[in-house]
Amino acid sequence: MSFFKRLKNVVSAKSNKALEKHEDPIELLELSIGKKEKLLIDAKKQCANFIATVDNIRKEKAELQEKSSKYEEATKVAILKEDTEKAQNFVKQKIEIEEKISQTNSRIKDHDEKIQLIKNKIQELEIEISKMKSKKQELATRLDIAEISNEINETLAGLNDNDGINLDELEKKVSQKESYGKALEDLKLKDEDAMLDDYINNSPTVDSKISDELERIKKEMEK
Repeated sequence: MSFFKRLKNVVSAKSNKALEKHEDPIELLELSIGKKEKLLIDAKKQCANFIATVDNIRKEKAELQEKSSKYEEATKVAILKEDTEKAQNFVKQKIEIEEKISQTNSRIKDHDEKIQLIKNKIQELEIEISKMKSKKQELATRLDIAEISNEINETLAGLNDNDGINLDELEKKVSQKESYGKALEDLKLKDEDAMLDDYINNSPTVDSKISDELERIKKEMEK
């Protein structure tokens, strides 16, 4: 692998890590869960305040009902006393209170429906947060496995990287060095014994007929 290619890979790896740092799916999911949990807490507080307000309205209704009962009792007493004017006045007050009670019942019913809707939304939000937490755990496990797998693949891929080395070229260079060494060995000066041994070993084999003829000629020359 060339220097520029390695440099490109290093820069690319650093860029990817920088992007991963800002686009970590687990981190993004945690941020989303955190926001929704804050919304859930705020919603529960608001719902609790709303319920407390409606409870106060119920107390007002109970007080009106109690006052209505007193006006009805006072009306009966006025009738017994034949105090028509008082009886009419008490009845008028009772009717006004009954109208207020009716209006209060409508308000309570309307608020109770709203509270139930809020409770349903809170429940849905709780379920959503629970699912997100489960998904976060699942994604975290998958991400860990993916990172380990990538590291293994990168390591195995590095086994095939010979850093630009050509094995065939290396083989040729070694063979060339060996040939050069052998040539130097052949050219090295030999001592006397080595030369004699070389002369003897490299002498051609003489045919027996030639040897006999050579011996005959030598004997004739001696005569």
